[in-house]
Amino acid sequence: MHKPVKFQKKNTSNLDEAIRMVANMQKNIATGRSTYVEMRAVSRMVAHNMGLRINSIKSLSYNRHPLLSTIFSTMSSGYEFTLTPNGVLKRDDLEKLISIDSDIANLLVAIESNLRSNDKAEIGGELCLLKELLNKRKALIEILKA
Repeated sequence: MHKPVKFQKKNTSNLDEAIRMVANMQKNIATGRSTYVEMRAVSRMVAHNMGLRINSIKSLSYNRHPLLSTIFSTMSSGYEFTLTPNGVLKRDDLEKLISIDSDIANLLVAIESNLRSNDKAEIGGELCLLKELLNKRKALIEILKA
């Protein structure tokens, strides 16, 4: 009896996947068009990478900051809302979202660096700024959903 072929998922590193997504994003911005699937993949990758950074910060801070637990839900989607129903990219909205996410990522890197150098470091100011950026992102996503 013939056994069915098992499909093996191609092992691609996160770097390879990121490079592919960046290339797709550059193409999408240049053409002004994209697909929901591509933009959803970007959202997943951003959420995954932010999640890794947040988990690292949580372990360094001994899970003292409850705000860190709420970040992942805020970051889990967004890029798919920068498309119109017919696949046209809302370039200005995409740039705003990328800018906010970039600020959040840079702030998380700074927080992690602070905690790595001194695990008792006070990061209250950074967390206030993080909360402000997350609220700004939530507001933008709500506008894009409408």
